[in-house]
Amino acid sequence: MTRLGIQLIIFGKRSGDDLPGVLADVKAAGYDGAEVGNPTTSVAAHDYKQLFDDAGLACAGYHTGVGALTDLDHVRETAAHMNTVGTKHLMAGGKWPDAAGYEDAAQTLNAAGEILESEGISLCYHNHNWEFFDLPEGRGTGMEILLHNTDPAYVHFCFDLYWVACGGEDLVSFLQAYGHRSNYLHYKDGTFDLETKQPLTFTELGNGQVKLIEATRVVKTLSPAWITTEQDRVAEGGDPATSAKISADYARSVLGI
Repeated sequence: MTRLGIQLIIFGKRSGDDLPGVLADVKAAGYDGAEVGNPTTSVAAHDYKQLFDDAGLACAGYHTGVGALTDLDHVRETAAHMNTVGTKHLMAGGKWPDAAGYEDAAQTLNAAGEILESEGISLCYHNHNWEFFDLPEGRGTGMEILLHNTDPAYVHFCFDLYWVACGGEDLVSFLQAYGHRSNYLHYKDGTFDLETKQPLTFTELGNGQVKLIEATRVVKTLSPAWITTEQDRVAEGGDPATSAKISADYARSVLGI
């Protein structure tokens, strides 16, 4: 069964200062769980698990950078922390200027992903818009390199629907072609300039340009473990808890998640 999560980026600094209060707001908004940064080196795993247990929530996943995965001892430490907390998805993102950078990143992902998979954890590459930009010397795009140079047994994808669309892809066609590589998705909405492939605003689900209803028809055939909302920031003067609830209500009532 697919569960509904939220990336805590929407709460900004408060997630670090008042995590129990943030999780209480997440629970009140109607989510099943929350995705966080990587707390492995800052909070003991049992203590972190207790925070989620007290809130009545699951930890949907951790988020890190691909650069951190080059330290395989740290990868193993992260896996142990995640298994104690009870979360099974590690998101990782990055950005490189050329094909060689993406090829190296693919090998980093393969090595870390093999370790994580052996510990029952899915490593999921999280995209932005830049993976869909043409690379120098006619070497295609970063996304093409990552898709074709990572081992599907060890590397999954956390496709972010907003960034896929902002990057100029037809969202439905993209999910039909590559959705099988994803067991965890980010649902983000907002506006963007298709000519420049650049973001303009981030909004609650249902208030932007992303074709979420059409995309969800495909996503439901994939049966991902989590669909996690992600709103990078709220409008000036806005309240994160209110925006979080708007997105949860849309996901539940309109998208049927």
